[in-house]
Amino acid sequence: MVNQTLAAVITVTLTTLQGCSLATINATHTNHRTAIPAADPGLEHYIAWIPQHEAQTATVAKALAHISLGNAREQAVAEVCAGTHTITGKVNSSVGPFQTRAPASAGGYPAWYYRISQQPELHGCQEANSQRFYQVLQANLPVWIHIKSAENRLATVADQPEQASLRHP
Repeated sequence: MVNQTLAAVITVTLTTLQGCSLATINATHTNHRTAIPAADPGLEHYIAWIPQHEAQTATVAKALAHISLGNAREQAVAEVCAGTHTITGKVNSSVGPFQTRAPASAGGYPAWYYRISQQPELHGCQEANSQRFYQVLQANLPVWIHIKSAENRLATVADQPEQASLRHP
């Protein structure tokens, strides 16, 4: 009797877990894209090709991108602006994160594409102009995040995967 009850509980549990597993797989596939939406050239773009081995879900990829951007901004402000806050741009939109592949020039690794677009509001500081600040900011970002400036296009990375040129760690 106990064995039959235990067998029934195990069967129900395994059936439920299998359903959860399939739901997770289906949800993951809805985040997969091959075409990347066009970007507004009048906005600044922070473009991330987060390696999937560093972030297993879209939520983790988004968090990793935001944390990396925040850390790079803090480092750049401390390095060239004596701690003076310089970034005030309003975020207009974001795209992703969704699963795709990084550009072939970066190694074609499985990645999460995530783009944050905002009004160009980075004006540098007394100690450095905007261009210098962008350069220091980019230098403090992981190799999988690049800046595309609305004003001077400092980044060498294009938004479209077939045009991008990234370094992969």
